[in-house]
Amino acid sequence: MILAFTAAPAPAQPTAPPASTAMPWQTHLDRLLIDPASKRAQFGGCVIELPSGRVVYERNSTTPLMPASNMKLMVIAAAIDQLGKGYQFQTTLALSGKDVVIVGGGDPVLGDDRLAEARGQSITAVYHAWADKLLAAGVKRIPGDVVIDDSLFDQAFVHPKWPADQYETWYEAPVGALNFSSNCVSVDVAKGKGRPNVTLKPANTAFTIDNKAVMGAKQTIVAKRDAKSDSIRLSGEVARAVTLGPLSVRDPGLFAGSVFKTVLAARGIPVNGSVVRRRVRQADGRLPATCHVIAMHKTPIADALARAGKNSLGMVAEALIKMLGANGSTPGSWATGRTALAAFLKKTGVPADHFKIDEGSGLSRENRLTPVATVRVLQYMFTAGNGAFELLRDSLAIGGIDGTLDKRLRTPDVRGRVFAKTGYIKGVRTLAGFIHTSNDQWLAFAFYYNQANTAKMKLAQDQACRALVSYPQIKVDVPARVAGSAPKKAAKTATQRKPGK
Repeated sequence: MILAFTAAPAPAQPTAPPASTAMPWQTHLDRLLIDPASKRAQFGGCVIELPSGRVVYERNSTTPLMPASNMKLMVIAAAIDQLGKGYQFQTTLALSGKDVVIVGGGDPVLGDDRLAEARGQSITAVYHAWADKLLAAGVKRIPGDVVIDDSLFDQAFVHPKWPADQYETWYEAPVGALNFSSNCVSVDVAKGKGRPNVTLKPANTAFTIDNKAVMGAKQTIVAKRDAKSDSIRLSGEVARAVTLGPLSVRDPGLFAGSVFKTVLAARGIPVNGSVVRRRVRQADGRLPATCHVIAMHKTPIADALARAGKNSLGMVAEALIKMLGANGSTPGSWATGRTALAAFLKKTGVPADHFKIDEGSGLSRENRLTPVATVRVLQYMFTAGNGAFELLRDSLAIGGIDGTLDKRLRTPDVRGRVFAKTGYIKGVRTLAGFIHTSNDQWLAFAFYYNQANTAKMKLAQDQACRALVSYPQIKVDVPARVAGSAPKKAAKTATQRKPGK
């Protein structure tokens, strides 16, 4: 089969290899990836050589399927291409009259817990540094409000096609132009007299706690966030200290401002007013002359890409797609982001009927993407130059080493050779990325399963990647096909994995 595109001239298009190369791999990968016992499962796959685009394998590669978190892979690629590898998110602290103002620049990893831990910092390190600068400027009190300006994006924080019953989960955290701590809080519970002692991390003034939990012999405590208010309800018994959550917040901008207000109070800078939302930026994006800038925090795009790619943090991908759609006075939104991402896909040579974009994280079941479109984008990034491929590769989980692939592909022959984005929502298991073969050849691949036994299909994906590491040689050292049930332990683990992984 010839896989060809009719779009922009840029890189070489995928072409069919000679039969001597294609047929053995076609047969071999079919046996590894297609389970004749799974009649309901939909499978689509494609593997190409890089940079040539020579097709190594394809099966239903032009069938649009739910990509789950491999939608993040498309958003990451577009962000690298459109924003540039040197892009930095910028969050600004300023004084305006009696108010202190935070202007959000779409940074999705401000106060990120994993990045902070890796750097030996607290999640509120930036806010403490800002408090120091205010003190150094002679500010001992804020007579007015903490004003947050998150007008760079629209005010739709939660996508309408996300599961309504999972609103408080970390993987369904809302997204805005001002975010903090992945827009989640954790609840630290310690022993107390009668009732347990409860603290929130990060500490903030946004939430109220309705503590109905009691001390007891059993550990049955649960924490629930009310869907329409900033209230966390605790119930059950507490036998020992525990951390619950993370729980998503309701309004990311007001939450970020409330954490800053709490930090200011702790540093001896009381705020007389409240945390309020108000546009301060002018139409051209600049601040008015009445604003005195105190500090600017800049985050390199690589930090955000790694959290979206390696760790599959959905709110980062949603911030990226909205950033792609932010243009001058037009705020970034899912609608403008869809337009921007579609333009990028068409630029890479992907036909319009090979994708459907609903949002950027892949949590929506309305997204569609073909495997050949996926590898086409990967080929484009591989040949784009200017460090685009390296930044994309380094944003992905590495088999046997880190991210969502840290416990997969761990044997010495394949460890560190698969750079990929995992994807999982109910009935969907996807994997796509790059393979660096033992023969120093680079491959791009996409293996998408819909309506499938996802634990079993994850094993099939790993078998195929393991086989491709030996490309162009075929080493038959794995099971011939994926028929048969996965081990019970693996199946249990898969059902407990959270969507977006």
